[in-house]
Amino acid sequence: MNSSFVSSLSVATVLAPARFGWQEPLATRLRHQHRLAGQSANRLLNIELGLFLVTELLPMAPPEALPDLLNGHGPAYEQRPVWSPKQHRLLSRARALLLPYQSRSVWFSALEKYEAWPADTRLFSLGQQGSIIYSAPNHIQRERLTLFWRAVV
Repeated sequence: MNSSFVSSLSVATVLAPARFGWQEPLATRLRHQHRLAGQSANRLLNIELGLFLVTELLPMAPPEALPDLLNGHGPAYEQRPVWSPKQHRLLSRARALLLPYQSRSVWFSALEKYEAWPADTRLFSLGQQGSIIYSAPNHIQRERLTLFWRAVV
């Protein structure tokens, strides 16, 4: 058997629980509180983790910059500020958690779905000029930001 295939399988097997486990118990609570269907709460938190990553690492970039950030190329990534070792670790961990969003089409579709969710379920509002604005009450911001930091550090 191809050793690189086995290696990839091992990494995927190890990362699978980590890719989704970080969201609990908040995802379950959101699902019940807002009557979200199926994995909608998990998708919501994944999208918000992506938006959080952009605000932390590329504060002046639009939400559409996430695939460039995850792939390590593109105008937003190339013009990034100098990052600390902690920020590099944040990106490295987030790449594993947000693997599907390396695709621009998947990320853009996710952003469209995110904007369609009711405002009271979302942490962010996406501005007309490509800005990411915290729009949730402070206690919700604190809870979700704590969750995101724990997931990526």
